[in-house]
Amino acid sequence: MSKDPNVILVTGATGFAGRYIVKALQQKGFRVRGQYRHRPGEDPLVEWRAWDFLDSLDVGPLVEGCAGVVHLAAALNDVDQMNRLNVETPHALAQAATQAGVRYFAHASSIVVYGSPKAPLVTETTPRLDPLKPLGAQYRAEPYMLRYAATKVLGELALEALAPPMQVDLLRPVVVADEARLIEIADWSFLRKAVTLYRRTQYMAATDAAAAVAHLTQRGLENSKRGLEPYNIAYPSSATFRRLCATAYQRTGDRRFAPIIEAPLLPDIAKDLLRFRTLEVRYPLGAMLVSAAKLQSTGFEPPLGFDAALDKALDGFLQRRAMAQGDQTADP
Repeated sequence: MSKDPNVILVTGATGFAGRYIVKALQQKGFRVRGQYRHRPGEDPLVEWRAWDFLDSLDVGPLVEGCAGVVHLAAALNDVDQMNRLNVETPHALAQAATQAGVRYFAHASSIVVYGSPKAPLVTETTPRLDPLKPLGAQYRAEPYMLRYAATKVLGELALEALAPPMQVDLLRPVVVADEARLIEIADWSFLRKAVTLYRRTQYMAATDAAAAVAHLTQRGLENSKRGLEPYNIAYPSSATFRRLCATAYQRTGDRRFAPIIEAPLLPDIAKDLLRFRTLEVRYPLGAMLVSAAKLQSTGFEPPLGFDAALDKALDGFLQRRAMAQGDQTADP
């Protein structure tokens, strides 16, 4: 089978990010072959392919005929599956893609590969955590997240060692958020808000993150360049939770968004020093300045941006509140 220059394989196509990325690729004019594990998606324009990477990594038939691969499938919570899905699977897909003559490969890594960095500014040249050294000393996180971060680094290292003869982009997204995620702080406890308000949200609207992936895919296929490039998938600047709450409170008047006293950065870092029993200062996710300069340099502009995405989320919030109030008024 000869490859179709318009067909992109998307693994994990029915997952949270996958649904947005499939649409973004279609808007760019690509046809999508969508891999799923349990149930296919509902889009009739997608060529759905059932494949369980836990059962087989003989993935030649999955990539055959495609011009590009966007690999999203991963294990986040199940530690027992992480090595298979986060390390072995991208390696197997890249090998099969090489044999099939695929010209572009995007691997969804994560911002967690940086762990908790020693400096707040995070660019693509910031050192990754070292999976061969104690993880808790490099990343202030729960045990399952330590393992997740380590396997994401190992996945990147596997692709680097393979050095496939195509353009390979390592995608390192911040927190990809839908409308519900953007305003979930309304339901947080007082204490959680107090220790969070100063932090940067690190949110990127799912629509914008998907547009970035589609942009890089199109760019990778149009250019004849070969090699491996990491990209932070983020906004040029990240709003703080305090700013998010102030905007939401102004729009809605809902007391759950009302400003409260917050804990500043230094006590937050001190808390981690005590919790993880170390004197080494490292920056948590909310204190990081994640640079999107490299992504911007490719000509990418997010179609929404944080402010517009938050406005959409708040519009939905107000509509649901109005409907609920109308239902209460209509009750006898």
